[in-house]
Amino acid sequence: MSAQVSKLILMLTLYRYCNKVYRFINPFFFITLLSGQTAFTSLDIPYHFRSIGMSGSGVADLLSADVSNLNPALLSGSKKALSLSAVQYPAFIRTHFVEWRTEWNKWYVSSTFKGVNYGDFLERDINGLELGKFSARDAWISLAFARKLAPIADIGFSTGFFQSRIGELQALLGLITFGTRVIIPEISTSLGVTIRNIGVDLDSYTSYKEDIPTSITIGLTHELRYLPLLLSVDGFWWRDKSLLKIGGAFSISKDFFLYLGTSSVRNNLQIGRLWKDITSGFSMGLGYDIEKMSLGLSLANNGVGGIMIGLGFSRILN
Repeated sequence: MSAQVSKLILMLTLYRYCNKVYRFINPFFFITLLSGQTAFTSLDIPYHFRSIGMSGSGVADLLSADVSNLNPALLSGSKKALSLSAVQYPAFIRTHFVEWRTEWNKWYVSSTFKGVNYGDFLERDINGLELGKFSARDAWISLAFARKLAPIADIGFSTGFFQSRIGELQALLGLITFGTRVIIPEISTSLGVTIRNIGVDLDSYTSYKEDIPTSITIGLTHELRYLPLLLSVDGFWWRDKSLLKIGGAFSISKDFFLYLGTSSVRNNLQIGRLWKDITSGFSMGLGYDIEKMSLGLSLANNGVGGIMIGLGFSRILN
């Protein structure tokens, strides 16, 4: 989880549990603050439990489930399937993920819905009088397409609409992501490159024009020779920051998997308590395949940001 998401969770937690303080603040100021700081933050968070367990890494990992967000080229070669996943954040924030994959005319296609529910909040006027409740939610609908250029090379792109809504206010984006993946079979390694979230602002909360978090990502996934571990290392670059993510999928047996991950965000989660600082910023998960079905659970420790819990299910339809 990014540092911006941690700030959002802390802010929403304060709003929920320190309402006596916030009742003296104009609720519309709170809406402006929230929209100005985090309108497009959820473009960069993982939505699938496997991505949670691997700390959002896997730009070159063909088994990645969150392909429309990470690298649409990874969709190439996938089977017709339905995937569902949900993530519980602190402060009662929840995300939802639904994806359907199929094949059409030599193209591999997926349609995906991602949603974030930040919850309902009590609105007050400047005098602290209750005006009712308002909600904060994000929704992202996208289509992804991928195909093979050669036995060792895939390309793909995704396109869609992203809406961030707080009460009656909304921001709306049109987005597109491009990705590619190249296999280096001699060393059991894949290289993935993406340009993510190229967008156009269709509607804004206010007249202030917010920056769309367009980024470039380069990732390597390597299958270890003497250990049943698929290791992924990804670098993310935005205009004003960068991020390193490391994750792995360990095959305990043919049908049972252990996911592990961390990222450079953990450097921002230190609170000066040794045991909590050691475990902060790490994630893990378990996956189990049953014939054509897969089940999974993952956890991510974000220090002061709290614990994330992800659940998922997928079904191959072929």
